[in-house]
Order: sequence, then structure tokens, then C-alpha cells
Amino acid sequence: MPSTNSSSTRAQNAAREEVLSQLKEDHKKVKKAYKQFEKLDVNEDPQECEALVQQVLDDLTLHAALEEEFLYPAVKDLIAEPDLIEEAEIEHESMHTAIDQLRGMSAGDEKYAARFTVLCEYVLHHVKEEEGEMFPQLARVKLDWEAISQEMAQRRSEARGEGPGAQMQGAETDEAAMGSDDAEPSRGKGSRAGR
Repeated sequence: MPSTNSSSTRAQNAAREEVLSQLKEDHKKVKKAYKQFEKLDVNEDPQECEALVQQVLDDLTLHAALEEEFLYPAVKDLIAEPDLIEEAEIEHESMHTAIDQLRGMSAGDEKYAARFTVLCEYVLHHVKEEEGEMFPQLARVKLDWEAISQEMAQRRSEARGEGPGAQMQGAETDEAAMGSDDAEPSRGKGSRAGR
């Protein structure tokens, strides 16, 4: 019969993998949406552009909240390079500023496409650092990954309107707003205005 310690270790490892895999999946959604946005023309497809941007802003807001509230505080003093967490927190501050600016804009605004492009490129740089430097260190951190996984799953459910406390501050998301990874834009040709 396997020891309780061995079962516990396996459960913690599985929970850690679930947390990191969900965060990586969030990263992929942003990359995919950005590629879709690049194929659209803001002048010809303003509603489609705005819907895609809103989806990304909602997804990023939720993703950042999960990292800021559950992951970063738990691992900050446990990873080999704690300054990676401080840098990530500062990068999140800049990201939140860009998100707030875009939430106050529409596709008709002159710098809408440019601002969204800069946000996405900034986020993709952040993702590269996170996945290349921070996540490998997290693979060696021992903590209650099961609790973090459960808290993140609960927050995701609430943000989608699936549980108590569904109104998450700053993330007016519901299942439709989160969008589907399989959704393709109806028009794929042309370039964004202002490029």
C-alpha cells in the first residue's frame, strides 16, 4: 500500500501541473486572439475588433488577479529568484493601466488598434519571461498547490458567473464574454487601420 506521503506528493504535483497548465492556456488564448486581431481591419470590422479586445481584456484581468492574489504571494519567498515576482508585479501594474485605457476607448478611437497591439506585445514579453524563467522555478517549489489550484478554480467559476461572488472586481466576465478558443473571425483579410 503506498504511503500517505507519496500520495500527497503526487496530488501536490498534479495540482501544481494543473495551475501552471491553466496559466499557460490563458497565455495561448491571448496569443491566439492577438493573431486574430491582426487579421481584422478596425475600420471595416469595428464591432468584431471591440468584441475580441473586450474578451482579451476580461481574460487578462482574470488571469492577472489569479496570479496576484494566489500565486505570487505564495511563491515569492520560495523561488530561487524572488525578484522575478517583483518584476512580474510591476509588469502587471503597467498591463492594468493599458487595460483601463482600452476599456475607455472604442474601435473608432485613433489609437485603439495601436494601444491594443502594444498591450499584446507587452503581455507576450511578460509571458516569455514567466514561462521561461519563473515557471521552471515553480516546478521545484513545495507548497500547498492543491489549495492554490482550488482557489484559482473557484475564482474562475465565479468570474464566469458559475458560483457565489460572481461579480469579481474589474472583470465583468461571463461565459459569453470569455469567448471560445474555437471562435474564428468572420472576416480574416485586411490589415488594421493605423499600421
